[in-house]
Amino acid sequence: MRNPCILLLDDDALFRRQMLAYLELWGARVLEADTLEQGVQLAARWWPDLVLGNLGLPVNGQASLLTEFRRHHVLAPFVAISSEGKMAEVAAALQAGAVDYLVKPVQDWSSVKRRLAACLLPVSQQAQRELAEFESHLAFYRRQDMAASRLLRDLGASGELQLGSWHLSCHYRTPWVLTQSVRLEQDLLLLAAEFDPLHQDTPMLMLLVAFLLHEPLRQYQRRGNRLLESPARTLEYFNQRLFETELNAGVNLLLLRLRADSNTLEVANGGMTGCDWLACCNAGPLGRGDFTASPWYQPCRFPLQLSLSGSHGGRIELTARRAPY
Repeated sequence: MRNPCILLLDDDALFRRQMLAYLELWGARVLEADTLEQGVQLAARWWPDLVLGNLGLPVNGQASLLTEFRRHHVLAPFVAISSEGKMAEVAAALQAGAVDYLVKPVQDWSSVKRRLAACLLPVSQQAQRELAEFESHLAFYRRQDMAASRLLRDLGASGELQLGSWHLSCHYRTPWVLTQSVRLEQDLLLLAAEFDPLHQDTPMLMLLVAFLLHEPLRQYQRRGNRLLESPARTLEYFNQRLFETELNAGVNLLLLRLRADSNTLEVANGGMTGCDWLACCNAGPLGRGDFTASPWYQPCRFPLQLSLSGSHGGRIELTARRAPY
């Protein structure tokens, strides 16, 4: 729609000025109001094509801004505006008929432009656009996700594993965890990770984590970079790689180095729980720009038995044994 008429209903003068500048730059004609009463009067006079309304704007009684506005003007699509941390209000507005929402402060104005343009489409075109978007997502997952799921199933299978003199037993009941282990001469490095089953980025993140050990292991085997000898440095390396991908899903990840020359574990923990000493070195989930791992040395006895948990309900049961010399 060319030169749409948009009603901006917000008592935040600074945000209104920002929004006005962008909307007019995009060719819209903007009506401004800082009270519900003023907005209702402007809507009755000019019949806007779209309404942007701040859910925090004061209204009489217990009714929401959208409900009160709809009592006077029912036709124009309504986009809810809210601040961070008030998503319950946004959810209620969407259930009440809002077509979309914006969260302040706005970071991506190009995304706002696309979303508002979609709200201005005729209903028939909106349905066609949503169907085309759904079909494109379906095609993507047909190509990518089936292969990824098969690969992850093979990588994440629980069971028994023999690595040199080490025998490792790993069991879990959810597909959203991953374990890997590699030999460091006579020692064993063990990775245990748990992922958010509800996040859209999780399948890609699981694949990425599954392959993160490959490059430092290749360098270690060639007597190059000795990164893997330090679980803490390795965990920070993992976090940096995950942070650079800009995937939003977090991952709880633990690295254990089982030392063959002593009854000792060297631990770096990023979000896993299960015992007191894990809490002492817990640096929180990976995927952040400010992540710092804390090395921890823990006396132990073999066979080692650990029960690990993440923050998404995943549980991993590990048992490690080493054959005598």
